[in-house]
Amino acid sequence: MNTQEMDQKVSAIVKTELDQRFPQNPAFGPIIVQRAIDESDDEAPVYIHIKIIFDGDQKDLDPHWSSGLIRRIRPRLLEIGVEEFPIPSFIKKTEWDQWRRRNPESIT
Repeated sequence: MNTQEMDQKVSAIVKTELDQRFPQNPAFGPIIVQRAIDESDDEAPVYIHIKIIFDGDQKDLDPHWSSGLIRRIRPRLLEIGVEEFPIPSFIKKTEWDQWRRRNPESIT
């Protein structure tokens, strides 16, 4: 399985978890998976940064539940062969849209 297919599987695992916990609001997507490379070893990703874009009020996110997201997705990531540690970040859609307009060359 190539990296793009693996990233799509990671995104799907995260999306499933979010949809189960938040069936109504906020709306999530896109979910962007980026691998961070260890500076001392260019070939060994050390973690995956999972950017979760959401459209809604920050108050709609339960911080206790959100802080446990890593614990809930980690076993499923290991099952599909993703050994890098997941680091999720929740980003408001308005902030994401502004960032994309300022950095169009950085969009994956």
